[in-house]
Amino acid sequence: MNFFLAYKLRKASDTVSVENKRDALRKNFEEFEAFSISEELKDYFDLEAYVLSEKFKSNRKLIEGKSYKKSELFKDEKDFKRFQRSKKFKIYFRLKGSSELSTFELTKVSPEIERFKELDALVHSVNFNKKEQAEELKEFKLIKNYQHIKDFFKFEKSKSYKIYKELEGSKELEDYLKLEEKISSDEFQKEKLDLLDKKRFEKTEDFKKHQEYFRLKESDKYKKYFALKNKNPFGELKKWELTFSDEFDSKSLNEEKWINKYFWGDKLLNKGYSLNSDLHTFTDGKNIGYSDSSIVLQARKEKHNGLLWNPAMGFVPKEFDYTSAIINTGKSFRQKYGRFEAKIKLTNPNQVSHSFWMVADKNLPHIDVLKTSGDGKLLMGNYWGTDNQINSKQFKIKGIDISKGHFIYSLDWNKNELVWKINDVVVKTQTEGVPHDPMYLNFSMGIIKEQQSVNASLEIDWVRCYKIKE
Repeated sequence: MNFFLAYKLRKASDTVSVENKRDALRKNFEEFEAFSISEELKDYFDLEAYVLSEKFKSNRKLIEGKSYKKSELFKDEKDFKRFQRSKKFKIYFRLKGSSELSTFELTKVSPEIERFKELDALVHSVNFNKKEQAEELKEFKLIKNYQHIKDFFKFEKSKSYKIYKELEGSKELEDYLKLEEKISSDEFQKEKLDLLDKKRFEKTEDFKKHQEYFRLKESDKYKKYFALKNKNPFGELKKWELTFSDEFDSKSLNEEKWINKYFWGDKLLNKGYSLNSDLHTFTDGKNIGYSDSSIVLQARKEKHNGLLWNPAMGFVPKEFDYTSAIINTGKSFRQKYGRFEAKIKLTNPNQVSHSFWMVADKNLPHIDVLKTSGDGKLLMGNYWGTDNQINSKQFKIKGIDISKGHFIYSLDWNKNELVWKINDVVVKTQTEGVPHDPMYLNFSMGIIKEQQSVNASLEIDWVRCYKIKE
């Protein structure tokens, strides 16, 4: 084992951290997948499409490009001010409603003016006789010298009154009054304020959408989503489909998934048996216990009767000095290729041979995902060939203390290779003897040497198997 691998195993020895990292990735993946198909994200992309569209840009440009000085409103106001500045309009509005004009209008319809005009016509007529009409002449001169009569005729002949008369009822005055009405309207003033407002875009629905888009884009939720989308750390999760699992949450063995004896003993005898090299017997579940959400296979030094398979004699009764346990999925689950893993804790690996192994219908092919030797060392390997010619590759794994709590032991198996991992660190890759038959899972402990006492266990927190999605 090279130093780099030993370093990686030491670094990955904290199984809790490894699982937390896995759980966090799984949670992120589930949230990512759910969010990817959510109406919320669809609305965001619709909003983004609009905010980045040519229509939005055109609307914004149109709104921000509006200018009061280039508007019809400005032209109308300019024309109105031109009217106001003109001398004749100043004269007109000075007279309009003035006491001077009011007095003139009252005098114009008074009996005095009417009498004066009558006398004036008489006095200046061809047939007027001063002697005979001396009284009328005297009255005419009297009225003519009245100051208000003088003022009346002076005003009537004035330039100002002439201008007033020209404008009163004219088209020009009509245009002015229309402009005045328009400019003083609430609608005009509101539109003018809008055109003068340099921040008018900020008062539009488009601006609200623009702000909402960037608020969402800069939010932690969307930053996380797009970071995950760009980084795409879910390749492995997307790749695999769960095909079998047991979290061992109940306090009993799930008999729909597991049997507690060798598969062929269950199938042919409905009984357990031991191999000729075994010093132990399996007790049909008596050596299986439970701890929290784990199943615990136990090995003990104790006498127990069982069957021994002897190649020459067949199945023979025997009293064994040791008991142990096995569970396998021979009846419920078999798979060719995929990922097979379990979270396992071993105690006293120097007393027994702990095993997490896979096998097909026959003894070969066979894969040890995890195995311990008589001295407690960790082994991994595979076996293939025939009963007459067995080929094998077995590897000792150093750099990790397997007695220090739980570790996740994994096997990735495809048609070209076998890859063993511990806590997601690749420890060995094997391309020889790769099996191509469906195999089932086995967990067991074997007594391989005589000893004074045995108190060993194989605790399984969970088992999970996957296949590559089609």
